[in-house]
Amino acid sequence: MALSVNVTISMPPEMVRKIDEQSKNLGMSRAEYVRHLIQQAPDSPFEDPDVRLNQSPRVDA
Repeated sequence: MALSVNVTISMPPEMVRKIDEQSKNLGMSRAEYVRHLIQQAPDSPFEDPDVRLNQSPRVDA
């Protein structure tokens, strides 16, 4: 990713704690983990990442 734009979102503290815990367990930064989750979301307009972080099958709409 050559150019990045900062985006600010609000979320409950518990959600941030879970994101931080999971990203740390996977050896990823918070931003990298959130980007990855967005890419692998079922209705994401982005290409699937090479590696999926969960075993849930992607549902194509």
